[in-house]
Amino acid sequence: MDVFLGIDTSCYTTSLCLVDDAYEVVADERIILSVAKGGRGLSQSNMVYQHTRNLPVLFERLAGILSRAHIRAIAVTDQPRRRDDSYMPAFLAGLGYARALAAVLGVPLYRLSHQENHLLAVLRSLGHIGTDPFYGIHLSGGTTDLLRAVPDERGLDITRIGGTSDISAGQFIDRMGVALDLPFPAGIHVDKLAQTVNPPVKGAHVFCRDGQVSFSGPESQGQRLVASGGEDPARLCSWTLSTVWRGLESLLDYAAADGMKHLVAAGGVMSNAYLRHQMSDYCRCHGIRLDLAADGFSADNASGAAFWAAVQEGKKS
Repeated sequence: MDVFLGIDTSCYTTSLCLVDDAYEVVADERIILSVAKGGRGLSQSNMVYQHTRNLPVLFERLAGILSRAHIRAIAVTDQPRRRDDSYMPAFLAGLGYARALAAVLGVPLYRLSHQENHLLAVLRSLGHIGTDPFYGIHLSGGTTDLLRAVPDERGLDITRIGGTSDISAGQFIDRMGVALDLPFPAGIHVDKLAQTVNPPVKGAHVFCRDGQVSFSGPESQGQRLVASGGEDPARLCSWTLSTVWRGLESLLDYAAADGMKHLVAAGGVMSNAYLRHQMSDYCRCHGIRLDLAADGFSADNASGAAFWAAVQEGKKS
């Protein structure tokens, strides 16, 4: 069996993925990096250390499959965004493994950005990349970006047209979760608590100008609510997600006014059930085609990279 290997070593997850020549996931292995209780992140050196420990474990998990398979190509994330000034040491761990494996196996190596990997993870579930430009929104622990993407020979040529002017939606959610004594990353825990509140709590106003939203004001407001001790944690989680949605809705309004007809939504924050539902309703009401990642593939994973390797090798057939 021919397989294509994707490797991603992001800020909070070590990921390996194998896809076949039909772009189906053969294996998907990940380890979330450990953050001390009460912590709100990791240093780059700690990320590199944990990725270095995790990668052999993940390859050992894949050993049974790899013993029966033939790796035809490898793709790896090597920077956060495809820009000359985009750099993060965490990606060196995965890049080193990818270069060594490609050299030993004598197979092609493709490099792409973490952001491209996320958007391609959505496109993999569609089974093709296409040639038409599209709009994207990338929502993660460190990123809230509104994008225009054009498929090209290297992956996706991405231009940022909006997003956050300060903290990301993911940082807002994580900081509120940590303040409520939830584990970090807090997204999944905030989501679960918020789902117990019906109807959702109305969120705070989010300032938006020229396609840039600001979550720092609502975060300060939320921290004061937590410190007061008078608010139910589940309702605060619901308020947090509703506030995030108000910011995202402003970004979508900006993109719709710019002519958006097709949106690809990616990143760990798009695992959130409430935000997926709200975005789906918005796009349906505005006649916008929305593509979301398959279940489990919004959060950090290497399926987009593996998909890209398969697509590139398929062009040679």
